[in-house]
Amino acid sequence: MISKLPPAARRSVVVLVTGLTLTGLSLVLATPAVAEPSEGWPDNNPVDMLQALLVLAGIPLLLFVVITVAVYVPALVRGERIAPGAPAVDNQWLGGPRKSAGELAAPDTESSEAGGASGRW
Repeated sequence: MISKLPPAARRSVVVLVTGLTLTGLSLVLATPAVAEPSEGWPDNNPVDMLQALLVLAGIPLLLFVVITVAVYVPALVRGERIAPGAPAVDNQWLGGPRKSAGELAAPDTESSEAGGASGRW
């Protein structure tokens, strides 16, 4: 019956059956893990709802605020606009152009040896 299905449907059936088999097998194998704690272990104290909210929501929110401030404050201090669609800042070429005595001149012709390394193939 399964051999009469198109190849794509046959693969889907095989993947579904394999997934269900592996899920059932993992549940059967995990059953021994359901055990009682040792008698010498202390009982767990219930967690306060406010404390749980502070840990699970407050810390990620605080981290989000700190990262946002770390990204936007330097730009605001420099006087840049951070609004969407703001024009690009001019004259912000990092590391260039330099006109110092130690800078090599660019080659002016094809046969010129100026300008640095000259690799040949």
